[in-house]
Amino acid sequence: MNARACVALFPEDQIPVILDTVLDCASTLRKKSPNELENHLSTRLVKRLQVDLRMRGGPFVVCPEYQVLDKSVDDAQHKGHIDICFVTTQGSDTYFAIEAKRLHVTYGKGKWTSLVGEYVTGNQGMMCFVTAKYSAAQQAGAMLGYVFDGDTNKARDGISKSIDNNRTKLNLAGTQGLLKSRIVHRAEHVDETQHHFGRRPFTMYHLLVPV
Repeated sequence: MNARACVALFPEDQIPVILDTVLDCASTLRKKSPNELENHLSTRLVKRLQVDLRMRGGPFVVCPEYQVLDKSVDDAQHKGHIDICFVTTQGSDTYFAIEAKRLHVTYGKGKWTSLVGEYVTGNQGMMCFVTAKYSAAQQAGAMLGYVFDGDTNKARDGISKSIDNNRTKLNLAGTQGLLKSRIVHRAEHVDETQHHFGRRPFTMYHLLVPV
């Protein structure tokens, strides 16, 4: 049995709770400047999550900027920092990761940029999961899009088209792309994509919130 097979999976029944709570807490989150960094937004979101009663009794802790170490024990290196991470007591590799990206940002002299490419194929977006930079032993993770102009429908359409155009790169399973989530049912539209990373199935959830 290899090391990956020994890593416990994050409890599936906790994922809908996490997604619901993230959406509830994000509903009060508003950008402090026209191009506030996603790290700042995520830190303020984590503070909201940490005081939510649903997060206090769960089998995990909520961590901002969770450092993912590589396997070289003699080097002080790491793979990166997960924006928002829910870590269990079953080990440092048993977690549910949320990678956050900004969308529809207006810069400087009024230049509007969708940033959908950064979300889908950028090395700090969905590709963090595709390349096993994050959640290398897990079967689920999530993307969180902070939509700066509030147009979540337009952002979703752009993401859906980009996902369809990059099916091979994203290792999508089957013929489907962005689909409505099967585990979260609420007014906000939550989506998911299904992937195969080698023999490992992986579900990526997609949350878009206006800020």
